[in-house]
Order: sequence, then C-alpha cells, then structure tokens
Amino acid sequence: MNDNAIRMSGLTKEFSFEFVNEDKLCKFLTNVTIPADVSKVNELTKRIVNYHNLPAYLEEDLLNCLTLFMRKENNAFFDDQADEILEICTHNAKQAEIAIDSWNEAFTQECSKYSDAKEVKTEELTFSEMYHLLIHSASLETLLQLENTYALAVQDMLAQRDAALDKLEQKQNKEMKEALEPGVAGINSDNYHESVNNLAARHCEDTQMISTQWSSALSDLQEVQKREYQEWVGKVHEDLVQTSSKDPGGSFESFRSRSASTVSLLPDEVHNQMLEESFTIHLGAQMKSTHNLRLMCCDLLDLCRYKPAKQGTSIWAQPQRIQTAMSLYSQSLSGLVLLVDNRINSYTGIKKEFASICQQSTDFHFPDLDKQFCMIQQNLEERRQKKMQISGAIDARNDEAFKTSTMETGNFYITRHSNLSQVHVVFHLVVDDSLKSPTLAARNAIVSGLRNVLHTASRQNIHTITLPVLLAEEMTEDMTVTWCTRRAELVLKCVKGFMMECASWSGSESFNIQFVLPKDISSDMFHTLSNMLPSIFRVSRTLDLQDLSRK
Repeated sequence: MNDNAIRMSGLTKEFSFEFVNEDKLCKFLTNVTIPADVSKVNELTKRIVNYHNLPAYLEEDLLNCLTLFMRKENNAFFDDQADEILEICTHNAKQAEIAIDSWNEAFTQECSKYSDAKEVKTEELTFSEMYHLLIHSASLETLLQLENTYALAVQDMLAQRDAALDKLEQKQNKEMKEALEPGVAGINSDNYHESVNNLAARHCEDTQMISTQWSSALSDLQEVQKREYQEWVGKVHEDLVQTSSKDPGGSFESFRSRSASTVSLLPDEVHNQMLEESFTIHLGAQMKSTHNLRLMCCDLLDLCRYKPAKQGTSIWAQPQRIQTAMSLYSQSLSGLVLLVDNRINSYTGIKKEFASICQQSTDFHFPDLDKQFCMIQQNLEERRQKKMQISGAIDARNDEAFKTSTMETGNFYITRHSNLSQVHVVFHLVVDDSLKSPTLAARNAIVSGLRNVLHTASRQNIHTITLPVLLAEEMTEDMTVTWCTRRAELVLKCVKGFMMECASWSGSESFNIQFVLPKDISSDMFHTLSNMLPSIFRVSRTLDLQDLSRK
C-alpha cells in the first residue's frame, strides 16, 4: 500500500501526572510520542525523575501511570490505523488486495504458527533448531537410537582403554617386583638405586604414552560421531520438510501410542528405592507463587549418569533421559550445583568422577568438558590481566596469582551438557574448609555464592535446581545430628529467601528445587530433616471441609 493511502507516522500526546508535594497539589506535563515502546518505560521514568528533580518516592507511581498511559494511547493509535485501513479497503478493491497480500506476508514471515513449513530452507536453520524440530516429531525414537548406538561405541572404546591400562599396570608391577628381588646386600649399591629409578621413569613414560594414545583415539571417535550426527540431523530434517505436505500434522501421536507399549524397565536397570519426599509450597505475601520442593537421599552424580540401553533392548528404559533431550532447547532447563575446589580442572575428587561421567558418551551440542574448562580458564586469565593492568601492575603476566588458574571461594563457573541423564547445566561452586565448621555463617562466601547461583538460574530459565542441602556429598564422623540439623536449617532458610527474591523478579514462574542428602544418611535423620521443611516453607495442604463442619 502506498504512503498516501495509509499514514503510519507517530503522534505526540500530552501526558499529565498529578502529585502532592509539601501539602501542595502539583501537576507535571510532558509530551510522549505514540506509538511508544512500553519496554523502555523504566528508562523514560528515571530520565523524567532526574531531569525534573522529582521526589524519589514518586518514581513508582509515575512508572505505573506512564505505563497505563502508553498502553492506552498505543491501543487507540493502532485502532485508528486499523479503522483507516478498513475504510480504504471498503471503497477500493485494489487497495483491499494489496492489504490482504501485505498481511498474509507479515503473518507467514513473522509468526511461526502461520508459516508454511515448505518455505523453510534447511540451510537457513541452525543445528539446534533442526534438532529441536526432530526431537518433537516422529523421529524421536530414531534420534535416540542413534545417540544410544554412539554411546555404546564410546563405552566400548573406554573399556578397551581401561583393559589396556590394567594390562600395562600388571606388567609394570611384575617388572618392578623382579627389580626389587635382589638381596639386602645389593640394596645399598649405586647401580641398584639407579636401575630402579630408571625403571620407574620408563614405566611412567609408557603409561603416559598409552594414555595419550587412547585419549587421542577417543577424541577422534567423538569428533567423527559429532560430524556424522549433525549431518544426519540435517538430512532427516530436510526429508521431514519435504514430506510434511504429504502428511500434515505428522504421525507423532500414533508414534507415541505405538511406542508406549515398549516402555519397560529391564531387570538390571531397576533403580534401588531411595528415601524421598515432595512438597508443594507457596511464597509471597500478596501475589503468591507456587513451587515444588523435593528432598531425596542419593548420590548427587546419579542424576548425571546416563546408562545407554544394550543392543537389541528398548531405548525407553530411562524416561528421564528422554525428557532431558526434549527440553534441551526449551524455557525450562535443569541445573545441578557441584561443590568443587578452587582449581578449574578434573584431576581429583568429585570433579574427576564427574568428568568420567561426561566422557561416557559424545556431547553433540556443546564442546566437551576439557574444552569448556580451557575456555573458562582463558576468560578468567583475560579478566585478571585487565584488572591488574587497570590497578597499575607493571607486568600482569609475571604475577604468580595470574599464572595459577584458581578462583576465590564463593565464585562459580558453568558448564553446559546434552549427554547427561537429568541435567543440562552444572554450576561448579568453589568451596573451602569452612564447610566443615559446625556454625557456618549466613554471610559466608559459599552461602552468598549459592544465592548467586539461584539468581543466575532464574535469569537463564533454569527452573529445576538440584543442590546438596548439607553442602556435602558424603557423611563423615563430624556430621552429628545437631550439625546436620543446623546446616540444613541454614541452607533451607537461605534458599527460601533467595527464592522469594527470584520470584519478585520472574513473577509467577514455578521452580523445582531438589535438596539432596548423602546416600549413606540414616532414615531417622532423613525424616527429621523432612519434618523441618513444612516449618520453614509454607506447604500447600488439602482442606477437609467435612472436618470443619463437624467442628
């Protein structure tokens, strides 16, 4: 349509705001261009308050009035534009055709609901978009079968690597035992010590060489799998687009009903019963939000372990893994808090075990764990270099603190994963020995770090968070009943406060918080902590009207 037919220029409207200042009725006037961008109303409000030196307590009232004014005038403006278009189209058939073509193009190009799948070209979509479409189509089963086959190939290579390293270790132990067999008289000779040291050095070199060879082979295998997987997804998506016109709506419903009968747990895959209890809580004084809490006793890394199905068996043995795959590119992600030391690596402790779990299968969507660690270290070093140069350091690169890739207690770094069982994002929270203290302060850096984790999760649409409620993965002798009660009370109260802050930011978003206790905790201790939850949180309960009538 031409510019003479429809005028889309904006209008200027006068906004009036009245307020009382020192018992005097004041009136403020300003011009606002319509249509106005309501998303920038906060910025406009602050500019008005600062420019005209208005009292700070008026900012909230001014924001509400200005928002209502913008919305009302925007609706009136667009209504007038629509009436003008309809009036022109009623008396001009040619302009009506132009308007219809324009609206049709706008809807098909801007609204995915009205777009034609045949017009979508594969090369215009990213790999993540193609995967998201396939995982929610009838290709779900085929996609998971391919991932399962690749995971079995990776685990087969890992088994071969472990067998080769075990064989080498047995051989080295035998050689070292034979080298240490000479009598006591020969132990003090120089040749004896030199030969043993040379043998130990050769064993270390052989082990390192074999490990490097297998690591290289595993990396090559995963790169090949990743490339083949992405090519396969692109080809299947192209075929799906071409055949969508022949079978509109797809066959996903029939696929679900057909595959529902195959959902069964194999005898060796049935999980042991664990202690757990769930609660529904309400937070907020006026505008209440509903959230779900779950207290369970298990190994924290069990939520990450993905055990692929064996060849010839059903892939539906782990429904949690299917749910994780389907929600990978969604607005409801799952996160886990892992307590680590201050070094960004995977050499010791729970970090080593977690890295081993990540290595069990190929991550087709994100870099592997080692590459993510390298990127985090590089980012950390760049930030430290800039900070030290700003502070006036002569040479930041010669500073010992700069050379060590360590983090302060309470800081955390994030890794992303698509090959874990029930987790998309892992928050690596840096902790220290203060966790062993029986009186951990609420202002401790670790507790503050946990608060920052929850806030980050809220901003990034991570609505399911799993964290150790005792801030410990296993029980020790020092963890008495009193110690556990105090620690759980501190964490639960802090999490409640953090959730209320997050609820004020995100509105009525519902969160699922999973509190994990060490798997070796006693059942009595579990029930004690379970009874503590209703006293800290406002638990939703069913109201029995019959009991009330009797009273």
